Amino acid sequence: MAISTRANLDPTAAATAWATRVGASGAKWLKGIEAPRRLPNLNPAANTAAWQAGVAAAAPKFTAKITGQTYLDALDKGATAKQGNYSAAGARSQPEMQAAMSKVLPAIQAIVAALPPRGPRGSNGARSQQLQDALHALRGTL
Repeated sequence: MAISTRANLDPTAAATAWATRVGASGAKWLKGIEAPRRLPNLNPAANTAAWQAGVAAAAPKFTAKITGQTYLDALDKGATAKQGNYSAAGARSQPEMQAAMSKVLPAIQAIVAALPPRGPRGSNGARSQQLQDALHALRGTL
């Protein structure tokens, strides 16, 4: 088969591919929980300040709990237990995603078709801005 450009975006194929990727990414999701960019208990002082207004007397105990290893262990156990729910969400939500993509993909395709042609690398700022503006104009309408 010869290589050619895509003429149309297929919402059914897109939703199927999305569901497959979500279903297969449970391990990746869990890895993100287990190795976040920033630990959820990294700044106990900020957490304590927000909580302290309601339960000032318990602030030292709260700080000790959230900075202890048991907090991360509980977070890890919860994430591990729910990985299957995340993985199954793709198949469960595929019909809704397909319905949404049936609206969004044709709109994107029409916007891209109306854009000026791509220029050399580094010269497409205005084209990119036009795409962003057109997508923003559709916000809440699809």
